[in-house]
Amino acid sequence: MTRRMVVLGTLLTLVAFAAPATGQFNAHDPGPRGGPAGAGGMVDGLTDAQKAVFAAGLDDFNEEDGIASGLGPRFNMNSCGGCHAAPAVGGTSPAVNPQVAIATFNGAKNVVPPFIRLNGPVREVRFKYNADGSRDGGVHALYVISGRKDSDGDATGCTIKQEEFGPQLNRNNVIFRIPSPVFGLGLIESIPDSAIVANQQNTASVRSALGIFGRPNFTLPTGNPNRNGNDGTIARFGWKAQNKSGLLFAGEAYNVEQGISNELFPQEREENADCQFASVPNTTTNMEGATAADILSDIQKFALFMKFLAQPTPAPATASTTR
Repeated sequence: MTRRMVVLGTLLTLVAFAAPATGQFNAHDPGPRGGPAGAGGMVDGLTDAQKAVFAAGLDDFNEEDGIASGLGPRFNMNSCGGCHAAPAVGGTSPAVNPQVAIATFNGAKNVVPPFIRLNGPVREVRFKYNADGSRDGGVHALYVISGRKDSDGDATGCTIKQEEFGPQLNRNNVIFRIPSPVFGLGLIESIPDSAIVANQQNTASVRSALGIFGRPNFTLPTGNPNRNGNDGTIARFGWKAQNKSGLLFAGEAYNVEQGISNELFPQEREENADCQFASVPNTTTNMEGATAADILSDIQKFALFMKFLAQPTPAPATASTTR
């Protein structure tokens, strides 16, 4: 038997413990979808103001952060769009991994880890255990800004060291995550909890026939399955469906992946004073802005961009034909 992880959308994470029995349906990977992307546009029915915020959010999603805007001091990538790029902005890893070039961009001294390849996926790294044997599971950023000199910011005085991933790999202590597409997140956000529970119950026999078994993941502090610790409702965004809303998801990702502190995550993950080159938190609401797009902070624009980002259109039937 094989152990497979099956992720159903961004709502529930289920673990399949056994392959289907002989004669049952076997899922297969049809390969890359051909033709138009079928994704990346706005949901239908937006007002002019909402379209303007979507456009502003798209621009910020693609914007490359640097020293002056608070990148790092530890980070995985310098833009949201760099990781969420295929088949359109908001998707997953592009064909050429930007984490290779960003390692030494503008004089940075990072070494590209062996598990980051030019033609491989964008990767986020977590360690299974701490040095004392206790559970870790947290994100360990690939790179640091040390030695980097941008046109509008100089981090040559920052001397923090990049983590050593080799010893962790040798101890089999490394696990990876790749970028999840964010298409249709506003639609997912609006699904009632009761619909999620009912869908899980109503598909139980079908999933069982396919060898798929599992449960929603547990969220502390309540111990309830996949429930928000404050109000008891179902959380649904992130690799462990740990975040309740698209806004919280955006704030966490901005802080963890790019090192950009914000109103939801106001502290720096690396507080070395020699590596701080922007006010903390790095991005906040602009009370003096003239338009909605000017007033909103980056994470608010990210969240609204994802909320207004349409779901992908179904792939052509030929895309799922057995090869």
